[in-house]
Amino acid sequence: MAIFVDTCVLPRSRLETGRIYRERFGNTLGFELLMMFDLPDFEENLKANLPLLEEGPLMFHEPVWGMEHTAPKGSRAWEEGMYHLRLTRKYAEILKPAKMVYHLNNGPVRPEERDAMLRNSLGNLAEMRDMFPETEILVENTGIRGDGTMLLDQEAFTELCRDRHFPVLIDVGHANANGWDIPKLVRDLRGQIGGFHLHNNDGHLDLHNRLRDGTVDFSGLIPLMDREAPEAARVIEYTRPAYHGEALTEDIAYLRRLSAGAV
Repeated sequence: MAIFVDTCVLPRSRLETGRIYRERFGNTLGFELLMMFDLPDFEENLKANLPLLEEGPLMFHEPVWGMEHTAPKGSRAWEEGMYHLRLTRKYAEILKPAKMVYHLNNGPVRPEERDAMLRNSLGNLAEMRDMFPETEILVENTGIRGDGTMLLDQEAFTELCRDRHFPVLIDVGHANANGWDIPKLVRDLRGQIGGFHLHNNDGHLDLHNRLRDGTVDFSGLIPLMDREAPEAARVIEYTRPAYHGEALTEDIAYLRRLSAGAV
């Protein structure tokens, strides 16, 4: 089991602050590098921290801000997304990430346009695969039912990924907020799962709480993941810098103990 930390938890994505986790857990700990080129100082900070990212396992999370894959090709939103993806490719050529997470959508879903939105996103996914031929693209279950951004329900997401043989990343927090049957999702997509995003919530909102703060029982879920997808990356995806430091260190250690059956 490989544990990764998403860099969104670092203060304003100050990547150098991630070194404390490498010093504590060693180079087997990986990073999921969230591309944040919308921040004016992100690229310079990324350049300065390439050595840290090269020291251990690495995967990319494609940009979220400025990215909407349901936008039609040639539209202003599509052009903005391509700008961010070209910058991402520049650093993929340097850092050679094994995997990258893909969001089918980020914005609101209009029911009457759902089919067209999905077609656009799948077209953009095909183009993205061509842009990153050496990186496995993992399709994530994105969107939250409560805020109108869920493009696919559990059945439709599972059917799409199985029919098209997509490698997937299961975001546990998203699935929980949408009322999905997470154990069934894991079993149904067995053999296609390249990673998990791990965070908790109240079953309604996408809160990105700590592992033991919410309605997901990770003490029961992690053993299932270990059986059904032992090689998949476990990515702790916190979005609040308040969890950087002691809180995240505690949760990495807790996740290791869960997988070892010591909890």
